[in-house]
Amino acid sequence: MLKELITYPDERIRYISADIRKYDDELFELLENMHDTMAHHGLDAISAIQIAIPFSAILIQNGDEIIEMVNARLIMNEGAEEIDEVNPYFPKGFSAKIKRYSKIKVVYENRHGELRHLDAEGDLSFRLQRQMDFLFGGTLLDKLGKDARKMAEEVLVSQHEGIYDFGVSCPTVFVRDYFKKGAKYLMGGVALSFITPLFVSPSMREMIYRVDKYTLVGVVLLMIIYFFYSQHEAKLYKQCTSCQIGNIIGTVAIMTLQLLIVALGVFLWIAPCK
Repeated sequence: MLKELITYPDERIRYISADIRKYDDELFELLENMHDTMAHHGLDAISAIQIAIPFSAILIQNGDEIIEMVNARLIMNEGAEEIDEVNPYFPKGFSAKIKRYSKIKVVYENRHGELRHLDAEGDLSFRLQRQMDFLFGGTLLDKLGKDARKMAEEVLVSQHEGIYDFGVSCPTVFVRDYFKKGAKYLMGGVALSFITPLFVSPSMREMIYRVDKYTLVGVVLLMIIYFFYSQHEAKLYKQCTSCQIGNIIGTVAIMTLQLLIVALGVFLWIAPCK
């Protein structure tokens, strides 16, 4: 079945692909969908994440053969070469000069879980490395230096606006992320305090308990700000998939679960014994 090919600036390309453990009909269907999508778009390689499925599966053209690679791992590399790389994730006409290994050896499994290996060099090596980058949430931008990446992102924003005319470009960093990071840092600090009852006096434990309670209030406030500011950004950057309300609600749900776990630790472990 033909699937949608995700393209810039869809942030799902950043998802880490999970290893495949079951070699069943679900895997076979995924591989067939990848075959159909690859053929439809005239691609010479594709990863499952390019159709928004975060599983470690790659198809790659090698002569007249299309190799199915499950759970691919790079085990050896040799040499380096600078190439002008293009990528179907980015707009047509966009390229960047990066370094790739000239020769690589990769181990992988086929659709039946049987271990295989592939020695690749030249163009095959470059294409396979590009797909393996996708498996770990990377793109060619991650291989650029700071200045080169900044210039490339400016070009992408310019091309993106020119092609799609969204008016307001999708930013690489959202303001809401600062509130999320703040909440996570505070929860991390509270979690670190869980070891203190083993070493401190009862009076010090009482003080840590009070600080943790105020910190949890701060986490709740940051989460509330995050939720409402995210809705503002969702209206401002309608073209960004990460701004979809479903994604925002999912993030809040995960943070809420983390908060509940930390709060239980505070009230059941840190709280002074009566």
